[in-house]
Amino acid sequence: MTSPDPNGPVARLLRYANEVHALAGRCGRPDLAEVLAACAGRWKDECTDIVVAGAQKRGKSRLLNTLVGHPDLLPVDADVATNCFLSLRRGPRLTAVVHRSTGAGPVRTPITVESVPDHASMRGDAGRRRDVVSVDITVDSPLLDGLRLLDTPGVDSLTVGHRQVTVAMLQRADALLFTLSAQDQPVLRHELEFLAEAAERVQAIAFVLTKVEDSANWRSLMEENRTRLRTFVTEAIAADPGRAATLEPLLEAPWFPVSAKLAEAAEAKRREGRAERADSLRARSGMDALERHLRGFAEGRDSARGATVVAAALSVLGTLATGAGDDVAAGSGDEGDVAARLAEVDAGLAELTVLAGRRRAGAVANTFLGREVAGIVAARVAEIRQPYENTIATLKKQDQIDRYMAELPESVQRSLEAAWSQIVHDVERLARTTLDAFARDLGMDPVDLAGGGRAMPGLSQVQVRGDLAADDAGDVDLIRDVLPSASIGLSLGGFATALLGPVGFILVAPAIGAAIFMGRRSMEKVQRSQAAIRGALRDQFSVVAREMTLDLERMVATWRVGVEQTADESLARRRKELETRRAELRSASARSAADRLKARQSGQERIAAIGTLTNRGRELRAELATAVAALGAGRADIPGASG
Repeated sequence: MTSPDPNGPVARLLRYANEVHALAGRCGRPDLAEVLAACAGRWKDECTDIVVAGAQKRGKSRLLNTLVGHPDLLPVDADVATNCFLSLRRGPRLTAVVHRSTGAGPVRTPITVESVPDHASMRGDAGRRRDVVSVDITVDSPLLDGLRLLDTPGVDSLTVGHRQVTVAMLQRADALLFTLSAQDQPVLRHELEFLAEAAERVQAIAFVLTKVEDSANWRSLMEENRTRLRTFVTEAIAADPGRAATLEPLLEAPWFPVSAKLAEAAEAKRREGRAERADSLRARSGMDALERHLRGFAEGRDSARGATVVAAALSVLGTLATGAGDDVAAGSGDEGDVAARLAEVDAGLAELTVLAGRRRAGAVANTFLGREVAGIVAARVAEIRQPYENTIATLKKQDQIDRYMAELPESVQRSLEAAWSQIVHDVERLARTTLDAFARDLGMDPVDLAGGGRAMPGLSQVQVRGDLAADDAGDVDLIRDVLPSASIGLSLGGFATALLGPVGFILVAPAIGAAIFMGRRSMEKVQRSQAAIRGALRDQFSVVAREMTLDLERMVATWRVGVEQTADESLARRRKELETRRAELRSASARSAADRLKARQSGQERIAAIGTLTNRGRELRAELATAVAALGAGRADIPGASG
């Protein structure tokens, strides 16, 4: 990433944090200096992940190609394959790497950029697409400095499973770009439902209206889209007022009407030396406004992290001010002032005794967390299993059963992997809510759950794994071999979750992976009849659900113990600080008059320095808050009339 502007808020923030860090060291509080250093360290050198989503043929891939300056990079005539996503990040040269999930574990294979469509699009070879969960592409584009763009499968009514892949990715995304087309129908119900799910996971959302160059009425279409969105949000909130906090921000999200076609034409004119015409076409394309907004995502994320650093610095300064004030009080000779401060310490120690009782009661309540896991797993697995049951009931002829069974074993595997992503999300949300409340009751900051192997790793890495080797059975192309069948085609809406989507960046525990792969093998050998298929399906889901429950119960227990240990450490640390402060107050009041005067002068100097830094911190915090707010409040530049 480029160095920050030496006069900008980020550079001033770094200088400010360094000054507070140095002051803590001079005051003999290396513990406070370490807290600030750790906070700043977590804030730096990270990439902003932006998911690009939308229905098929809405112009996602061409938009991404234009943004990174490579018109032929991603396939624009076929949607991203149902079981993978594409990652675009900055690198010194154009490269591509395929990541696969197999029974033996993740496999990473470099490929040529020209062969990306063969591995990652529905027009590609079925054999090459097999087990592919992501393709990581590097390109030397300035736009990608500090950004990573993620192209996802289409979110369509017949491909509900696509949503599983994209929604799971949003759990760790920083922003979402949702594409709609000016040459297509207005936003549809299933797209609005996807947006409602997305809004629960990511706050920074922007809409992109593509292909405005050949649409005479794109403005009226954009307004109709906004109206449909407003109606959907209003009705959803009326049905469930608790969703207002997540859905209302959708109404404030900016809209960007753009034309990749005009932007490409602008580049062609620029290569011909026709700069004036190129500038005109580029302005009409609307791409500059979108690129500024994307850069704002990265800059806004820095501002948000900076606000965290400032908050930590102000907390450190508050603690330092207390110690300096004690020195001033002890040196004043006013015994009443010292007595008042000692009484304050005693009151703090008494409060800690009360909090210790709350900690014990809260720990008892936390033990019930594990019992709720089984309910979450059962509900989600039933949700995934029901479409299969519905589809099996429609299979009347043997050739239908045979075609269905050719796809079923891998489909079940993919569905369960995707279900794992959602289940982990549900369990983590429950645990975070419960344990955050426990922490707040003890005066602690929100908890940081350590998910270990279940945490979301880098999106460029495949993390699904199992203990068994993958089979060599031939792949079946869903579009070519299944969709033409009338009975299967009619049932796609029912079992779409089964057919679509491994979430390749969720780590599946070995026992769960083994259960999934072993169930897949058993299903491949099952007798070709409705009853046998139902039985095999029931057994597979039952075994995997049991393994999921056991693994998640252990995970929740680990989180609970970790948070409770942190609470014990926090209470012990606060007690030690208060006891140390009480001892220092008593020691300071027993010093000679000369020593008390010297300590008083030192305390006054520190209070003055702390006051100056506190005021600067408050100003920085306000500036950073304004920058973050401006990111979400901005609006797109409306390009000129197309033609």
